[in-house]
Amino acid sequence: MIPEKSNRILLWFNMIILLVITSAVVTFFVMKNSGEKVKKDTGVINSMDLLRKELNLTDDQYRKVLVENDRTIRTYNLVLDMMCETNVSMIEELAKENSDPAVLDSLARKVGFLSTSLRRHTTDYFINLKSICDEEQQKQLTVIFKKMMQLEDQCKTCNKKDCPRKERINNIGK
Repeated sequence: MIPEKSNRILLWFNMIILLVITSAVVTFFVMKNSGEKVKKDTGVINSMDLLRKELNLTDDQYRKVLVENDRTIRTYNLVLDMMCETNVSMIEELAKENSDPAVLDSLARKVGFLSTSLRRHTTDYFINLKSICDEEQQKQLTVIFKKMMQLEDQCKTCNKKDCPRKERINNIGK
C-alpha cells in the first residue's frame, strides 16, 4: 500500500501536470486563432506600394518606378559595401601602433567621395522618378522627398533665430 505522504505528493504532481497540459491546450487554440487572423490580414505595405498609392501611379508608371528602384538599390548596395570596406580599412589603420597619416587621409577622402556618390545617386533617382510622373505627381513627390529628408527637423537644430532657409523649406512643394 502507498503511504499517505506519497499519495498526496502524487496527487499534487498529477494536478500540476493537468494544469500544464490544460494551459498548453488553451495556448495552442489561442495561437491557432491569432494565426488565422494574421493570415487574413493584407500584409505589410512596402514603401513602393505606399509610393504608388500616394502618387496615384498608373500601372505603366509603377513598373517604371520599380525598375528605377531596383537599379538604384543595386547601386546603393555597391556603394555601401565600398563604404564599409573603407571604414574597416580606416579602423585597421588606426589600430596600428604607428598609423600612417597619408593612408588615413586617403581613406577619409574615399569616404567623402563615396558619401558624395550616394547623394548623387539619390538625386538621380529623384530626377528619374520625376520624369516618370506628371506635373501633379511631381509636386507630391517633392513633398514626399522633403518629408524623407526631414528638412523641418533641421530648423529645430539650427542656431539662427530668424533663419531665411526656414521660409524656403516651407515653400518647397507648394
